[in-house]
Amino acid sequence: MLGAGGGFRVRGGDGAGWEDYGSLTCQVVVLMRDIALILHVVAGLVGVVFGPLAVVVTLRVRRLNWAGEIFHWAVALICLTALVMVPYDWGRLWVFWPLSIAAYLFVWLGQRAAESTGELWYRGVLRGYGGSWIALWTAVLVVNVAGRPWSWPLPIVLGGAGIEWFSARGGRRFAGQP
Repeated sequence: MLGAGGGFRVRGGDGAGWEDYGSLTCQVVVLMRDIALILHVVAGLVGVVFGPLAVVVTLRVRRLNWAGEIFHWAVALICLTALVMVPYDWGRLWVFWPLSIAAYLFVWLGQRAAESTGELWYRGVLRGYGGSWIALWTAVLVVNVAGRPWSWPLPIVLGGAGIEWFSARGGRRFAGQP
């Protein structure tokens, strides 16, 4: 963001105020943060759209596919850009480091399950891709509904219960297994 003196202003480490920086180094750092934010938002939109599609297509074709790959790489980019942006406002955003690591581990689990041939592979797909999708929505709520105590547990509890219910009852039938 442009400051009054032609330099750049960045949020301070405590998140309380803005500080003016006119040096070229600070301008480059702010530009990198802005590029990371743009990539983060675009990848987030792709991830939110392709999460359910990855689950449905993977359960239907019974193997790793284009929808799962797009979702995997969208989540990977979301997590990488989150890890880049968190240090800019550590006091407020530190919680996104463990959340982004968990989101990527979930999508990785979904990928491995889609590649497996075991009897209960569909549960890994549901829990992996579904858990990652829940982590994305949790991050969306935490950022956009800041200060509300329900923004963390609501998507985790409702989404987790839905995934487990579907894993136990509907997933086998949906994946075409008896």
